[in-house]
Amino acid sequence: MSNKITIAELEDIKQKKGVSRSYKNDEVTVFWRPELCIHSANCLIGLPGVFDSSERPWININGATSKDIIKTINTCPSRALLFLKNTNNTLRKTRKKKSNKNLKFARIEILKDGPAIISGNFVLRDSNKKKIHLGTDKAAICRCGASLKKPLCDGTHLKIGFRD
Repeated sequence: MSNKITIAELEDIKQKKGVSRSYKNDEVTVFWRPELCIHSANCLIGLPGVFDSSERPWININGATSKDIIKTINTCPSRALLFLKNTNNTLRKTRKKKSNKNLKFARIEILKDGPAIISGNFVLRDSNKKKIHLGTDKAAICRCGASLKKPLCDGTHLKIGFRD
């Protein structure tokens, strides 16, 4: 799984659609979209020298090699953390991530004490059968029932102590 930012995601950030923060070194720019974060803590566990929620800013972009930062960002199941390798013409050189929509099936992964992550070829619809547009081929689905963004996870499972 790659959390390399897509052209559409980069445009959304540039147009300030939703809250985002960026952290940059010479080689890579890290984008964090807090409204998508489901608090899986993969980043905190995987690279604590870079990702430390007790510090401000919580991302120390110089705390590890860019290669290690990218490797850890790729473990973020909600795509709240994205990366872009820095070049002179970033937008032009950014290619759309190969979509999983060509896959025949969807993949569903149940995170311990957390959401269900759906990726691949799927369509998400609300209770009125209206299609929910995600802008990505991955979704974190609430399992605790307390999310304010149902059917999507908003991290509330951590606050209420949801357990499998």
